[in-house]
Amino acid sequence: YRVVSGEVSERAELVGLRDAVEMATGERGIITRSPFENDTLEKVFDPPAVSHYLVQAGAPDSSARSDSYDPNLDRTPQEEIESTPGFTSAGLQIIPTLGLSVGHDNNITLASENEISSMFYVISPAVRVEMPSDNSVFSITGAADFTRYQDSPIDDKVYWYLRGQWAWDVSTRQDVNLFGQYSEGSDRRGEGRGQGDSGLVPLDPDEWQRWDIGGQWDYGAVGASGRLSLEGGASDLTYTNNRDPEGGFSGTRKLDRDWWFWGGTFYWRVAPKTSVLVDYRYTDINYKLSDDSNSVEQSYMAGVTWDATARTSGTIKYGYLTKDFDDPERSDYDGPTWAASIDWRPRTYSVFTLAGSMQTQEPEGNGDYILRRDVTLSWVHAWATRFSTSVDVGVGKDEYRPRQRTDDLFYCCLLYTSPSP
Repeated sequence: YRVVSGEVSERAELVGLRDAVEMATGERGIITRSPFENDTLEKVFDPPAVSHYLVQAGAPDSSARSDSYDPNLDRTPQEEIESTPGFTSAGLQIIPTLGLSVGHDNNITLASENEISSMFYVISPAVRVEMPSDNSVFSITGAADFTRYQDSPIDDKVYWYLRGQWAWDVSTRQDVNLFGQYSEGSDRRGEGRGQGDSGLVPLDPDEWQRWDIGGQWDYGAVGASGRLSLEGGASDLTYTNNRDPEGGFSGTRKLDRDWWFWGGTFYWRVAPKTSVLVDYRYTDINYKLSDDSNSVEQSYMAGVTWDATARTSGTIKYGYLTKDFDDPERSDYDGPTWAASIDWRPRTYSVFTLAGSMQTQEPEGNGDYILRRDVTLSWVHAWATRFSTSVDVGVGKDEYRPRQRTDDLFYCCLLYTSPSP
């Protein structure tokens, strides 16, 4: 941060200056009281006359920790809610949030005919507790999504997770970020075992539990020509009901699996706010019963990341992806892959994000794999300190290979977010 100060006694006298600087630079400004105004401190010297500071955040380093859209994360509305200031108790920062998503689904079960449509809403409460120390922050987040369909209550579902995360600033050149997460949820009709028209059968949803652990290590000082980011992790997915075959449907046992991955990205600065990158990722997927579905995925990508101005930033990667099955009778994939995410901030409190990707996904019982392509446009706007909205519109296509099935996807969603009282 850089600090702009002057001899003022009232906060309101800095509001106009802050707004003018924000409009000129696109960088967020914060007005805060002077740290010298504390009657509990011993006055060993005369404090300055200033009672408020204008603090302005500088533009982030373009080569550090560039995030890209990854639909494999299967994000829920709650996980898109950004952290907002909460309150402090016993040295802990507590951040409660409450989100409300509203949308319409014109084909809930992803069927080819006799589609079921309904308005739906998702209530997403969450609380995040942060425990900071000198060089690290440990946080625990608990969140849930309660999805309700107005015209199809059989499709109502609940998803929740508990996540612990530790971020450690080792030195000016190194950062470490570790996490562990437990979650529970269920497949919607039309997914998993009930793909296609099978989703129209009114069966109990397939429920699952999942464990995830992982971490990331970044090396490279801010402003350095080169930076390296390494990551790795493991996941375990287990279905908890409908495990035995019944009524012509195979049991969920065959969907149980675990996978682990590792990879890295190297950034090389070619301009003050632009870096080129090379990226590699290795993923080993193992099914607990269906050994013929085991596979290894490898992706090789190159791209660019930039912060052209305080208002525009982005990352674009393109490369080659292979998915090789242990079973030689399975259909492997060898072809292109890409990922992109571009942000535009017309105001410091408003951001548009255009994101997309092309990659493979697990078929959950229909075909050997899914080749997914999708593009999403989102707009997040903070209307006030305690209220923001997010609008998402996207299109996509799922190709089930080698079977001749293609799902064309279009989705839109409106999310309201506010810290809880």
